[in-house]
Amino acid sequence: MRFEIGRSFKRSREPQAVDTRPLKKCSPTPSEYHPDEDFRQMGLQEPLTPTVSPSKVDFESADKLSIPSPLSRDFAHLSLLRQASPTPWRRDRRRAHQIFEIPEILEKILRHVAMAEEAPAENTCARRRPLSYRHAALIYGDEKRAAEVWKQSLREAAGRGTRESRVPGPLFSCLLVNKLWHSIALPCLLERVHFRDSDRFSAFMVNRERMLATDGEMARPCVFTLEKLHRLSQSEFDRLSALVAVDRLKWLELYICPKVLPPLSWIPNFKRLEKLILPGNKVINDKFLFELSHYVPDLKKLDLRACDNVTDSGIVAIALRCTKLELCNLGRHRNGGRITSISVVALAKHTQIETLGIAGCNVTDAGIWELAQLRGPHMTRLSLNNCSLLSNHSIPLLLAFNHFPNLAVLEVRNIDGITDVRNLVHFKLWKKSQRIPILIEGCERITKLMLDEEARLRRANSQVALKDMTYWVNS
Repeated sequence: MRFEIGRSFKRSREPQAVDTRPLKKCSPTPSEYHPDEDFRQMGLQEPLTPTVSPSKVDFESADKLSIPSPLSRDFAHLSLLRQASPTPWRRDRRRAHQIFEIPEILEKILRHVAMAEEAPAENTCARRRPLSYRHAALIYGDEKRAAEVWKQSLREAAGRGTRESRVPGPLFSCLLVNKLWHSIALPCLLERVHFRDSDRFSAFMVNRERMLATDGEMARPCVFTLEKLHRLSQSEFDRLSALVAVDRLKWLELYICPKVLPPLSWIPNFKRLEKLILPGNKVINDKFLFELSHYVPDLKKLDLRACDNVTDSGIVAIALRCTKLELCNLGRHRNGGRITSISVVALAKHTQIETLGIAGCNVTDAGIWELAQLRGPHMTRLSLNNCSLLSNHSIPLLLAFNHFPNLAVLEVRNIDGITDVRNLVHFKLWKKSQRIPILIEGCERITKLMLDEEARLRRANSQVALKDMTYWVNS
């Protein structure tokens, strides 16, 4: 039966005659298949394979095919396109702009990318965690809100969420583009060195040793931070002195790295150092601060929280030589007797202190009065938590006389000597009336006293207003 293109298929429904012709030989099986023989039967000398190099495009015209078929006549004007490589327009689309191949312009672009990345730092909270659920209820006045804050504080106390978890920024991805990008992005990346994993830090030192042996160039960071490397030893950390130059260093942070100190060979090169953050360090002492004080004239921020071996002697040495100091945190839970009013007076007299943390230290009322007389108008934050020697004759009276007019944060938790909070409430309400933000952090007892005093003051003001209106109406 024959079919022709364009004809109707209605005839296929008619009964067909039985074909009595003998059966032809079946097509060869795969094992008997010979492509060369088939090509010869079709009138071709060889298979359709590219006749030139793969970079060129081959065209095989259909009229070369000696196939007796109407399709050959109908489509003889068409040709077969064989391609062995991507077309030129696709290559151009994948190719980067020429501006990214100019080293000078590319360096400026990557410098801006590096500036956009923030250096890792400890998260700043709006206020400290509540000490209990009841304390949270007193602060927020809403049971639902208090329950949420208390649950969050429990999670943070368990060690989760204290510092923001960071992922590699866009500058790190620039290292993987090509050799030119890598050669320009690597110096930018080494300007801010940050590690929170001991194994990666060890791999970094091995890599720097290999690079130093190859090209003899040392890393010169502006920011160098290590976070919670509890197993890092001093001998391993001292290897950095031969791998990293600190003549450009402005920010050095060893956050809870209790067993290490900056190598002694670094200290004479700390001419530009502005921030030194060493919280939780168990080996820092006055001797280190004596040596350091001679080489850090531009130091502005010093964080020595939980550094129990530091005493008044080391702080006085820092105060005498680091006159640009603006922030100093000496808070601690142990050995509070090693920091007294001597350190407070030295910092107030010789530095530009604005933020002072002396939680848990043996500071007296006289020391706070000296601070108010010398630096009162400049103080913006004052942390006095757990200062057991303070009484009603220091902070309450100083706030009553407005000796700290620009104070924005005051922390007075667990100070048993403070029982009169009237002046604290008056100061807080006066700040609010001026639309100036003020935060007074107290423990559960002090917070309850302040709320009661604020309610009593409002009732008294309402009674005075009612009395005045009554007198005006009846007069």
